[in-house]
Amino acid sequence: MLKYLVSVFIIMILATLAFYAYFYMGFFIDFRPNAPVHVAYRAEGNGIYKDDNDTPILLRGVEVNSFVPGQSYWELGAKKKDYLRWFENIHDMGATVIYAANIMHSDFYSALYKFNTTGNSHLMLIQGVGDTLSNVYEKDLSQSMRRVIDIVHGNRMDLLNQNGMQVYLRDISPWVVGYVVGADWNPDTVAYINNNITMPDSFTGRFFSTTEDANRFEAMIAQVMEDATSYETRRFKTQRPISFIANPLTDFLEYEIIYAAQLRKIVHTNQENIIPSEDMQAGVFAAYRLFHLTNDFLSLITPNQQENLAHLLDDLDMHCNFNGYLDLLARYHTMPVVTVGFGVSASRTPTRIDAPPYNETQQGQGIAIISAQLESRGWAGNIISTWQDNWERRTWNAAFATDTWRNQYWRNLQSHSQGYGLMSYDPGVQARPVLIDGIANEWSESHLVHEYDGISIYAKHSVEGIYLLVRGDGVGPNSRLHLPIKVTPTSGTSKYGHLEFAKPSNFLLDLNGHANTRLMVTMRNNSTFMRFHEEKTGENPFAFVPSRWESEFVPIMIALQNNAILSVAELSSREQHRLLSWETGLLTHGVNNPTSSNYNSLADFCFGENLVEIRLPWMLLNFFDPSQKKVHDDYYDNFGVEGIYVYDIYIGIAHANSGYVEMSPIPLKSWRGNLQFHERLKSSYYIIQEAWKG
Repeated sequence: MLKYLVSVFIIMILATLAFYAYFYMGFFIDFRPNAPVHVAYRAEGNGIYKDDNDTPILLRGVEVNSFVPGQSYWELGAKKKDYLRWFENIHDMGATVIYAANIMHSDFYSALYKFNTTGNSHLMLIQGVGDTLSNVYEKDLSQSMRRVIDIVHGNRMDLLNQNGMQVYLRDISPWVVGYVVGADWNPDTVAYINNNITMPDSFTGRFFSTTEDANRFEAMIAQVMEDATSYETRRFKTQRPISFIANPLTDFLEYEIIYAAQLRKIVHTNQENIIPSEDMQAGVFAAYRLFHLTNDFLSLITPNQQENLAHLLDDLDMHCNFNGYLDLLARYHTMPVVTVGFGVSASRTPTRIDAPPYNETQQGQGIAIISAQLESRGWAGNIISTWQDNWERRTWNAAFATDTWRNQYWRNLQSHSQGYGLMSYDPGVQARPVLIDGIANEWSESHLVHEYDGISIYAKHSVEGIYLLVRGDGVGPNSRLHLPIKVTPTSGTSKYGHLEFAKPSNFLLDLNGHANTRLMVTMRNNSTFMRFHEEKTGENPFAFVPSRWESEFVPIMIALQNNAILSVAELSSREQHRLLSWETGLLTHGVNNPTSSNYNSLADFCFGENLVEIRLPWMLLNFFDPSQKKVHDDYYDNFGVEGIYVYDIYIGIAHANSGYVEMSPIPLKSWRGNLQFHERLKSSYYIIQEAWKG
């Protein structure tokens, strides 16, 4: 009996080890070393083809990630039912492919399998493997590539995963077009690898080799591509096209030193330096993420490169998006070129002075134009980034002002990077709590917070900001009203001209018609001045500390990039390259109701009959984390942005230029588990649908 039990125990141990080795470690024995290799998709010429078809497939698609409000990006919050709903909408838009920049939750792959095997609709997949901190070296990237290959073939179980046990048993490989190494390579990472003399500067393998011009980064990528192709060929007897991702900061263009330093273009990578052998039957493609770098790249590249590229530079369309860049990449590469990320933000704030905010209609029109230009110039595929708005995305001119570890709990309308989605997460369970349209149907007496001289103020708030209804005889575009707002208890101003406020206020809403209505802030509470004044003027803001209780009201500005490229003679004038400003406190009048034919997603306020409805974004009011009722503490006490809890804010109103202004509280509520939002397809979605489906 003892021998029997020992035998059973040994068998169980061996079975467990075999299971672990096969499904987790990727161990296998190739019993068919001479079996033919199946190539479902192949990259050839300037197109990607399926099976033996002579007509290239049309790759139009969108990048999908796992973000849903209330959960961190790395929690992979989206579930199978979410992906199925999204895939249906994406397919209905006219897309043929989706792009996953990183390994996704098993629900993503299960949903794709179900979508593609039920009904007549299907979507292809381009799978990326992100360049996370642990994926800097070839060994780590190769392990990640093997993992993703096992996943798409339905042969993977991750028992010890940060998101719990992940079981990948659905074979979606028939719809996987290819792989992309790296989600978006950081130029610093590329530079580090290129300067690491312990890493090889060339590579020769069965499937890939590098040219004499290759650098260490390209040699490392070639090793990763070799290992991935070899692994899929030996284990699954199949191959797929493969690439690594580049962008305008890491592409093959070489700028003169003086211009490269201003553009922060410190590295070069070139897919042409990695050569596939005849054994790599699936071929390779060039993958790019597109964004604006400079308005005139041709005049900035080195004379040597201009000479080498001379045969490609004739008749470049410098008036299209990206100023000839699309033409050049399509002409330069000897392989298919695919963009795995381009987009237009519909945020209310810009990041460049030459690119003002776009509403959702303009977003859709811009994307549709770029997509058409890519296809007309011979690109093999164009993938929009992204499907949904991602509240965790950070923007350089806004990230300093919020608790970035809790951005998933609220919608920051001031963050440019959060507005790229074709699907919005709007406040409210099924509908917005307030439609900014000049019609007060959503308001009741329970929302009344202040009354003065026949004028009433009503208030609500949601995940995106505070809503105000100002109602009374004479309220309209021809009357001027001042609304002081107290947010923080640590500073404020009690006077504005001849007006005296009951409480020291940090903001002043100046209701002054359609074109001149703005929110102003005291100098003491001016976050942009504190953070960017030195980069704008060269002067340290902490050397000129504004008065705590008597500082003046000024327009609310946001910092913008300065795209000026200076010559050698101009470099001595640093003022020409300092940051610029945009008045983000200037409010836009219009109808912010998605069901209206006059819908303008950028509208902040709208006049009605003896009333005005207003939306004030949280960050515009210096909220650090509205989900926890935290606002900015005093910058000059803390030497930067720190949060402080408040339980309410105060508001008042004056329709004269002098007098005492009473103020009343607006109570605040925190939220986390009861986060209220709903999905809405933006106007841009339907514009792209029309462009792609006709």
